[in-house]
Amino acid sequence: GGFLPPIKADGSGIYNQGRMLPVKFQLTDANGSFVSSAITRLYIAKIDNGTVGQDEVLSSIPPAETNTFRYDFRENLYIYNLDISKMSRGGWQLKAVLDSGQVYTAIISIR
Repeated sequence: GGFLPPIKADGSGIYNQGRMLPVKFQLTDANGSFVSSAITRLYIAKIDNGTVGQDEVLSSIPPAETNTFRYDFRENLYIYNLDISKMSRGGWQLKAVLDSGQVYTAIISIR
């Protein structure tokens, strides 16, 4: 598991402020079958001097005013369209928290 492109797993992703950033991942069970029923929420935290700050929630489009990923049945993946125009320049941690307790994180930079 982990985030899919355009998010770079190694933290080297630099994204332009003022756009939507699709945050995507896939879930499979022990048999390799796609899982489409998980409830997953996205949290972001500013990184300042190497320290990750407190989790924040931004709205997505669609759906608006929630931090819940939606499931795309055509692509078999969870997606959240993150509006990075509302985020300040610099480093950010993205954190997807699944209802099972699993957590996926990635670091991005906004310029």
